[in-house]
Amino acid sequence: MLVNEIITILKSFPKKHVFTLFLGFFLLGAMSLLGSKDLKEKETELELTKSLILNTLNEEIKIEDPLIEREKVIKRNDTLYTILDDFKVKKEDIISLVNSKNSNLLAKIEVGDKIRVIIDKSGELKNLTYIDDIRTGVKAVRKTGGFSIENYESTIEKVKIFKHVVIEDSMYMSGLKQDIPDSVLMDLAYINGWDIDFTHDIRPGDTYSLIYEEILIDGEKVIDGDILISEFMNQNEQYIAVRHDLNEQTSEYFNLEGENVKKAFLRSPVKLSYISSKYNLKRRHPVLHTIRAHKGVDYAANKGSPVRATGDGTISFAQYNGGCGNEIKIKHSEDYETRYCHLDRFNARAKVGRKVKQGQTIGYVGSTGLATGPHLHYEFHVNGRHTDPLKVKFPNASPIQTSQLKSYKEKSENLINELKNFQSLINGIEVYGG
Repeated sequence: MLVNEIITILKSFPKKHVFTLFLGFFLLGAMSLLGSKDLKEKETELELTKSLILNTLNEEIKIEDPLIEREKVIKRNDTLYTILDDFKVKKEDIISLVNSKNSNLLAKIEVGDKIRVIIDKSGELKNLTYIDDIRTGVKAVRKTGGFSIENYESTIEKVKIFKHVVIEDSMYMSGLKQDIPDSVLMDLAYINGWDIDFTHDIRPGDTYSLIYEEILIDGEKVIDGDILISEFMNQNEQYIAVRHDLNEQTSEYFNLEGENVKKAFLRSPVKLSYISSKYNLKRRHPVLHTIRAHKGVDYAANKGSPVRATGDGTISFAQYNGGCGNEIKIKHSEDYETRYCHLDRFNARAKVGRKVKQGQTIGYVGSTGLATGPHLHYEFHVNGRHTDPLKVKFPNASPIQTSQLKSYKEKSENLINELKNFQSLINGIEVYGG
């Protein structure tokens, strides 16, 4: 029978589209009848079909209410009850959840973790997921008479992502144009920041390639992982960094010889700046207008810009000093000392005798002393002698231990080969187990 056939077809489609489909059938039927000789008879048949279909829709095809998903990062003083109450979960479902077997798994929620629930529009709780890290947590699923509550562990997958970038403007902006995540670009700058000053050394046409990881859980990306290897070509100089696990908690980056890419000193003491005057022993002084050796590098920057200690050490001098203005000296070792002049002010913790860490703010850019505008005068002393900070070869941090060198060489060789293969393809993706 025609009616039964139509009903069967309707049931095969998604429920939310059934009404639209019915209207289409009805209108097409009506149009086909306009030219019919037995119009009245056909109209009667069409009305009968319409009635039968509507009755079937009402009786057999029930459109379910859409489910609602809600999520919250746990804050201080939150409890399971207050969170579910805020989610508008039915009180009786909250009580049922608490009284279910294994509910103790939900008793120790911690700040920073997540709770995700799925409810219907009436507030009936369908399931709850407590996420204590990206991989593990607790799930509660609605069952007859209560909830099934148990620990879970998600499947982690690591995806290798390759990118190759030709720099047009800056390392950062060029990377964003290639859809490299911000966090990965920051890691890249940190890894290569001891060899390359990204404010002053970068040139259009420089390139970098890297392989980094994306972390997927149950097939969905959750975070960007670590850079496994990077190759940076800066002014025809190659810099390669390979990630290596020193132990279960610590990883660092090394070059192909096993030397730590981390240096004892940062290349630049001011991030957002430009070099207004280089090391020059025959420079004419801009204020005194006489030939006077410039035994450092001037970094022009906005007044108040943070000035960083370029290496670990101890503050040996911190006060106003004539033409140098507000000055700080840091003794790094018997061989190395750095000097920072024209500071607007000192950091509150920058006191003589205080130890400082590499990258720690020691003061702020100013124009105290003999200065024509806000800038930092930076000097680098080796064995008591002035040295050009832009050309000095910095000592490396600790290299790979001899016992780990063989395994590192094998790992780095494999990654280099992967990088070369990817470079030949110019962008690719490879999935492997985690």
